[in-house]
Amino acid sequence: MATMTKKSAAKKSTKTAKAPKASAKKAFKPTSSSKVRTRSQIIAELAFASDIKKSVVKEVFENLGTMIGCDLGGRGPGVFSFMGLMKMKTVKKPATKERTGVNPFTKETQVFKAKPASKKVRVRPTKALNEMVS
Repeated sequence: MATMTKKSAAKKSTKTAKAPKASAKKAFKPTSSSKVRTRSQIIAELAFASDIKKSVVKEVFENLGTMIGCDLGGRGPGVFSFMGLMKMKTVKKPATKERTGVNPFTKETQVFKAKPASKKVRVRPTKALNEMVS
């Protein structure tokens, strides 16, 4: 019984289950919002558009945030390109010494405090994002 004849093999292959017809899913067309969208509204719309659970969308955003943090952090390259829409990069500002100067409003001399070195994140839109807006 271990071997199959050619006829039984042919019958078995022709009796495969028919593939269900693909449902005609309408393309998602986002609409503009009159107010700023909340985080939960964004997650709900993306879940609806992608036909996946909200929890999966939340997890994707959490993982994306972790990736951005790693790339912009001390050990990363300091640059993160977000899907061809914007480019984020860290800018290192050096420390400044205490100095004297003139207050432009009162024209009196004053001492400006020293500031420690810091890192800031700058976000620059790409050409594609600028074209979407204009």
